[in-house]
Amino acid sequence: MAWFQKKESGPVAPPKSGSAPKGVKVSSLLSEDVVLMPSSDVDKAGVLKALVSVVARKSGFADEASLLDKVLEREQGISTTLDTGLSLPHARVDGLDKVAAGMAVLKTPLLDPKQPDLPIRVLFLFFSPNKPAAFPLHLQLLRAVSSLFQGPLIDRLTAAAGPAAALELVRSIEG
Repeated sequence: MAWFQKKESGPVAPPKSGSAPKGVKVSSLLSEDVVLMPSSDVDKAGVLKALVSVVARKSGFADEASLLDKVLEREQGISTTLDTGLSLPHARVDGLDKVAAGMAVLKTPLLDPKQPDLPIRVLFLFFSPNKPAAFPLHLQLLRAVSSLFQGPLIDRLTAAAGPAAALELVRSIEG
């Protein structure tokens, strides 16, 4: 069975562009202290390091270095940057009990070293528990974030005045 199917009801219809699948509230994973708006003189690795740091502190996960290693290892495989300007670094982590996430909004796009033709405008980083029961949520979250963060929302986010405004935009789109 494909990950996008429910056993009891057949295939799930794809979400409308700019909306998240029902049941997954992306904004509920965010707070102002995990929404970053870095300066224009950063690279992807630097943004990832900063995001990992704030997400680890917020979630109470003491080993920032292992979280960063997990993300960087994942990023060495297939790039998580989409043509919409969204980069979606993520990893499944042992010892984590719930999903932890953070977002960076870039006023000046940066290039993905693995895909230099795709400028990154928003990074949405998340970690999920490395448990079989959490895998469906991990996949739902990947789908929800990639569906929600389309061009129009990304344009509005990059014009936002700060983390509070960016978070409010995400909440307003989700409804």
